[in-house]
Amino acid sequence: MSKFFKILIIVCAAVTTLVLTWEAWRENLSMDWRKYQNKYKNELIGMAQTEQQRKFADDYEIKLRQIVLPKLDRADRCISCHVGIEDSRMNNHANPIKAHPGNYLETHDINLVGCTSCHDGQGRAIIAVAAHGRGEDQYWETPLLKSPFIQSNCVRCHSNGPSQAQAYNHGKTLFQQKGCVGCHKISEAGGVIGPALSDIGRASFHAKMPIAANRERLLNQFDGNVNLAYLFEAVSEPKAQPKDSTMPTMEFSEEELTAILVYLKSLSTQRSMMEIGDRPQALAANLNSPPTTDSKIRTNPTSALSSRGQQIFTKACVACHTIGSGDRVGPDLKGVTSRRDKTWLKSFIQAPNKKIENKDPITMELLAKYKTPMPGLGLTPEDIDEVIRYLKNPQSAQLIPSETSPASPDNKSSAANRIDIKKGLALFQGSQRLLNEGPACITCHDVRNKAVFAGGRLAKELTQSFFRLREAGMTAILKDPPFPLMRAAYQNNVITADEATALTAFLEQVTKEQGDHTQSDSAPKILFSGLVGLALLFGLYYAAGLGRKRETVNKSIYDRQIKSTNRKGIL
Repeated sequence: MSKFFKILIIVCAAVTTLVLTWEAWRENLSMDWRKYQNKYKNELIGMAQTEQQRKFADDYEIKLRQIVLPKLDRADRCISCHVGIEDSRMNNHANPIKAHPGNYLETHDINLVGCTSCHDGQGRAIIAVAAHGRGEDQYWETPLLKSPFIQSNCVRCHSNGPSQAQAYNHGKTLFQQKGCVGCHKISEAGGVIGPALSDIGRASFHAKMPIAANRERLLNQFDGNVNLAYLFEAVSEPKAQPKDSTMPTMEFSEEELTAILVYLKSLSTQRSMMEIGDRPQALAANLNSPPTTDSKIRTNPTSALSSRGQQIFTKACVACHTIGSGDRVGPDLKGVTSRRDKTWLKSFIQAPNKKIENKDPITMELLAKYKTPMPGLGLTPEDIDEVIRYLKNPQSAQLIPSETSPASPDNKSSAANRIDIKKGLALFQGSQRLLNEGPACITCHDVRNKAVFAGGRLAKELTQSFFRLREAGMTAILKDPPFPLMRAAYQNNVITADEATALTAFLEQVTKEQGDHTQSDSAPKILFSGLVGLALLFGLYYAAGLGRKRETVNKSIYDRQIKSTNRKGIL
């Protein structure tokens, strides 16, 4: 070996040794957490007044600290830097040795709930920038949350939100008052016009990202939190994506917008971490009832008419309308009896399709604004009078619980008996023809149900339709379709009352049993069925050809000719 290569090897070895030594020093002796713990130890020594306190300060060990919570799948090393988190004497010090603000640790044992359960961030990291998960170079989907957005994580343990979480509680109230539940489903309640929001607070940033024009600005605004940036864009600029979104632009103050974001950030299917308080399903329990802005509704007994009118409104109308809480699918009906003539109201509620066919100016104006035509609800003239009376003075009504309360998925309606469900399934997928020979529902619609193989995609998926429309709305649409394509399909092939009842019963059962199930992928089934069919077809061809000739010539003819030739030769 030449002298040059010997020197080169020595130099490389020396450089490698220096690099490794420097890395070992950096990772073990110069880490930030070690500096903070040394600073905290010096503070303890300075504050010591007794011999016992001085001994405790001298014995304070500088080491990597962590809270391991196997049941929560968390290992939080935040306390390696935030060493004074439980020491009230550190209240006036700067972070990270500052004590935790407020009195939260008096009711939350840090050794049971950890840090990231509330704050998010990357608990296993030991470098501040990685632990916080913020910035362009950090690809952590749950970066550290600041106030007030940290309130969105309270529901991981407290499903109804504690009283201290004012922004969360305000946002939850706004979500109900603005009628968002009319279009969006959370857990088991809500409409299906817009996307479901049950897990929107954990949406992957690969799927939910602000558009390019807003991305840099919003990521800077929310410290690199992609989920919050997307939620802000979705609420403040609903037309940004998709551009054909039917969601109206809401007028929110800055405080209201922040509260809505806190509430939306809280929505996650992984909620009950410590199983404190109610089950996660309680989140949607109060979304079934119509929101109200009047917290002082009188509960004195009133006339049966006004109470009956409220029952009908809650059952048939609340999915699309509010009274004083803003537009939903249709207009806010507060003061509608003053704006519209009673005769017009009665005729419109009784037969909205006729108003459209006759090009009624008011109806066409409403249709142009709200896009979705109102279905005929099948109400009697007496029912309509009661609803109008209720709309005149909704604050005076008291909803009396009775058998006529709106059906829920947990309580079968009278229509949902086994015979009707079975018949409805057969009618939906076309195994039984409709009496007037109209097209089967599966031609245009699909549902997430194991009994239905695969439906059409021309019209809306119907798995959750019963939640929004209830029995009255479903039956009304089937008897008197408000949608142009559906109306044309069944104009001369009317669905009978019995068929409408059976289909409604089937869709109610689908909503109840399959609402939260993921839709099965039919492609593997179709592929497997096709391969089996192909194998059977080849098998049949093979069986049919067993008796056919397998030689290049017909052997029997050949043998006969040879035998004849031999005989001629003998002769």
